[in-house]
Amino acid sequence: MEVKRLSEANWPVILLIENDDNDVFIFRRALAAAGWCGDVRIVGSATEARAYFENAQPFQDTGYHRRPKLIVSDSRLTGSTALEFLDWLRGQPFRPPIPIVILSGHLGENPAQRLARIGACAFITKTGDATALAAVLKPLLP
Repeated sequence: MEVKRLSEANWPVILLIENDDNDVFIFRRALAAAGWCGDVRIVGSATEARAYFENAQPFQDTGYHRRPKLIVSDSRLTGSTALEFLDWLRGQPFRPPIPIVILSGHLGENPAQRLARIGACAFITKTGDATALAAVLKPLLP
């Protein structure tokens, strides 16, 4: 049996939009616990996320800052909200659309209604437990 290894240039990319270093750490641990092999690019705000997609400073290197296969965003972002960023993103000509997962410290309104309203594919409550987060993330990973 031949095992095909992907070079780093072919690894899938997840764009994590998160401004809390502790949540970034837990997310990375969850990916490791899920056995995911790929690249994670991290930006701390909606403004940085837009710059990433526009290949603006400091994201001009499109070999390194490749188009993500999945976007995972905190619901509350510095200077903006996930909803505002998603509104902007949905207006961009990306085909096929990029799946989006929203992380939040609390669910608030009915999660199904909220998903439909903002156009995300999943809504996950933040947890400090990387193993629990891995179990929820695993079926969503590219």
